[in-house]
Amino acid sequence: MSGPTSVAVLGSGVVALSAAIAFRRALPHARITLVERPGDPHALLDRIGAATMAIDAFHRAIGLDQALFIRRTGAVAIRRVELDGVPLAPPGAIPHVDGVALHQLWLRSERERPGRAMPWPVLAARDAEPFGIRFDMAAYAALLAEMAAALDIARASDVPEAHLILDCTAPGNDWTDWSAHLPSLVAEPISRGAPEGETIATGDGVVEWRSPPWGWRLSRGAGLPPGRHPAPRAGNCTALGEAALVIEPFDGHALSAAHADILRAIEFMPQADPSPREAAEYNRRTAIAHARLLDWTTERWNGSATPDLATLRAGFAARGRMPYRDWDPVTPGEWIGWWLAHGVRPERIDPTARAVAETKIIHIMEGS
Repeated sequence: MSGPTSVAVLGSGVVALSAAIAFRRALPHARITLVERPGDPHALLDRIGAATMAIDAFHRAIGLDQALFIRRTGAVAIRRVELDGVPLAPPGAIPHVDGVALHQLWLRSERERPGRAMPWPVLAARDAEPFGIRFDMAAYAALLAEMAAALDIARASDVPEAHLILDCTAPGNDWTDWSAHLPSLVAEPISRGAPEGETIATGDGVVEWRSPPWGWRLSRGAGLPPGRHPAPRAGNCTALGEAALVIEPFDGHALSAAHADILRAIEFMPQADPSPREAAEYNRRTAIAHARLLDWTTERWNGSATPDLATLRAGFAARGRMPYRDWDPVTPGEWIGWWLAHGVRPERIDPTARAVAETKIIHIMEGS
């Protein structure tokens, strides 16, 4: 792959290491330099070991063997999550029966034969992917540091001359503040969760998030400002990680968003003569993905809804609709599972649900 012959990566945490390794793989003959920068004490990405299942694809892209990752970090796949004692349905696409979304059939069954259908999380869990991966973040950082050394990624304290600079530090002066929707967060470790799954307890602006490897209490405080860089790629510099986006939806999407941005930066890597149109497209796609995560994180923290989130909520509340949205890292299963767990039920049965015979719905929903 052609591209810059020299790349400077600013930062010293997991995102900086990940970016350096990914660009080394993409540019095997370029000079890649990791420029040490102390981590921000309020940063959460370098502390909470959580990712969605998209981490598998990122590891394949950087050549990290998944068995090695599991062995070194104690990584576990999460297959059961309880929110305030209520099971959540797993992520992923919603299956269809005769062209009708499964949750629409479940909603019809619940209304017409209340109490007889199996719970939605049980029905949706059939052949579903895990909720995500949880692991020891310090061990992950150590593993990535070993990979970087093995790949001859140089280290420096001063920024060298470079064709491309990747800023993986913290929010700067150019920042779109989302504090109207999301809280600024601080995290403190608490007791880890039980081996069989993950629990999330919410209340009074506090979330206690426990998984088998660890436990964290997230609360409002003087953390990093929630928000995003309005133009993460400008000139020869691209902001990544918490220099580009600060959110914490307590489900692994934060780290996976940073991984996605790294892969997108490689896809739109500037050439010797950078194209403003290419940079604009990178910023456009990144802005859309970040806006989707703003909606999702706002939903989980019960913040003030954006217009897009308000429209999304209204569509589900009316007929259980969940539209396809470009560049949305949050799956329909996550949105629908969250709303159903909170007792949200559409006002009307969607007409598509009437297209399937009642006997077939009973067989699927009640196992009879």
